[in-house]
Amino acid sequence: MPDFVLDVFVQQLRTAALTDEPVKNVRELMAEAFRDPEAIRAGMPDYENDDEILFEDDSVSIWFVRFVPGLHVPPHDHQTSATIGVYEGAEDNHFYLRESGRLVHKSTRRVGPGDMIALKPDGIHSVEAAAGESSCGIHVYLAPLSRIERSLFDWESGAARPYTDENYNAMKRVSS
Repeated sequence: MPDFVLDVFVQQLRTAALTDEPVKNVRELMAEAFRDPEAIRAGMPDYENDDEILFEDDSVSIWFVRFVPGLHVPPHDHQTSATIGVYEGAEDNHFYLRESGRLVHKSTRRVGPGDMIALKPDGIHSVEAAAGESSCGIHVYLAPLSRIERSLFDWESGAARPYTDENYNAMKRVSS
């Protein structure tokens, strides 16, 4: 397989996001790229932060995301289609439904190197690094994620709260 070139991949995703079938076309590009997670790992820069916006406009947001051991990201939605691929480590995605005003855990899926998941705009999940090691991935959202009004959900009551840094920090779970 040819070398993974991040700038080229970002441009391909940007183009796919502008097509008549952006969800399908982005997922196809992600599936093709994540067949070789080692090539992606070799082609990715070493980021200091755990999340970096690689590109964002009104049609697409492309992020680098790292989940570190001991941090469990609170349940949240994206309010847009999301395609997530992991190229290093593994993450556990816990999926929820809101039933009778409560948050109900429905399933968990481990996503490892070369794996992908897709979430619908109303999908709710929480995420944590699996197996005691960091995971790294590329997340593609078909909207400007940093400007979308979305929600975090209380672990116990399921009550929706605005997705703000303050709420996120108050709701994240940290263990040693």
